[in-house]
This record gives sequence, C-alpha cells and structure tokens, in this order.
Amino acid sequence: MIVGRRLDTGAPLTGRAERDEPDFGATDRFGFPVIDPASHIARARSTDPAERFLRRAYNYTEPDPRRTTGEDSGLVFLAYAADPARQFVPVQQRLDDLDRLNEWVTTIGSAVYAVPPAAPQGGYTGQSLLEES
Repeated sequence: MIVGRRLDTGAPLTGRAERDEPDFGATDRFGFPVIDPASHIARARSTDPAERFLRRAYNYTEPDPRRTTGEDSGLVFLAYAADPARQFVPVQQRLDDLDRLNEWVTTIGSAVYAVPPAAPQGGYTGQSLLEES
C-alpha cells in the first residue's frame, strides 16, 4: 500500500505485471482508491508531459557482518532526463512534500551527470555541445 505496487511482481495494485499502467481512478468495493493518492507510485507520477523521464531502479544486497541483519541492502535509482530542473526536481519536490515511502527510506547519496550525445560521423563526443553549428 505504501508503494502502490505488489511485492511479489512489482505490478501496480491495479495491474498484473510490473510494466502495467496504474489505474489511479480505480476504487475498491467501499469506494476508496485502490492506489493510495499518497503512495509512492501516485506521488512520483505526473500528468505533466514535461516532467516525464526514463527511470530505472536496481536492488542490491551485499554481505555486511557489521549490521545486525548481516547485510547491506538498498536500491540504486537512475533517472535519465534532458533537463533535471524541469523534469526531475518537481517530482522530487512532490515526494518530499508527501510520500508514504518516506518513513522507510534513507537517501545516502545523489549526483547529476551530463551524458553528451553520440559523436557525429567524423566528429567527437560532445562536439554538438562545444561547437557552434
């Protein structure tokens, strides 16, 4: 309920497979939303096409005998955006304002990297960024 997805498949609570489109308008037999409007999936989603970007998450678990669980585990989240200020920051602001997942998450790092476009035929990587056309 906190994330808005099924634990076993990663599917939205209104779907069957991980990549199914969530139905934020679906209600249960009592008329309550199936996907909580404060869930992570609902808060991270935007109706503004200008805020769309490619997201990828990778879980990890590493042995760590110093921890009571014997392991360090977490998630590495990658976001690919053409304009982080326009696309990524508004989503992060919504998540900061209200996200049921915040109680369970500790962010330990963040970074932004520029990935230049591919080299043109006979040119070099980043040429379109560094030279006027």
